[in-house]
Amino acid sequence: METMRPSNSLKVEQKENEFDLTDDRQDRTEIFTDGRKIQKPKNNQPVREVAAHLDGTQLVTDEKTPQGQKLSRTFELSPDGLQLIETIHVDNPRSRAPLSLRYVYDAAS
Repeated sequence: METMRPSNSLKVEQKENEFDLTDDRQDRTEIFTDGRKIQKPKNNQPVREVAAHLDGTQLVTDEKTPQGQKLSRTFELSPDGLQLIETIHVDNPRSRAPLSLRYVYDAAS
């Protein structure tokens, strides 16, 4: 559930083959787009590593929920570049309908 809980703010730092996200709770996620092997998370690990790929202008993660369901996040800028849109998709085999959540973050001034 922590993965799907929205942040009040989100800082994004782009590096070569990597995007670092830090939220208002100081939770940090490193998203890698170069196909490297992702370390398995440890319970008290301060940084979460996630594999992703670029799909045009979208950054798409490949994740699993703690229950083993497929989860993906898509990050993209709004057409005017003033908002970051995060869409979370979770496959739910019980209901046979995926769960989709969308969060929109305004650019800081």
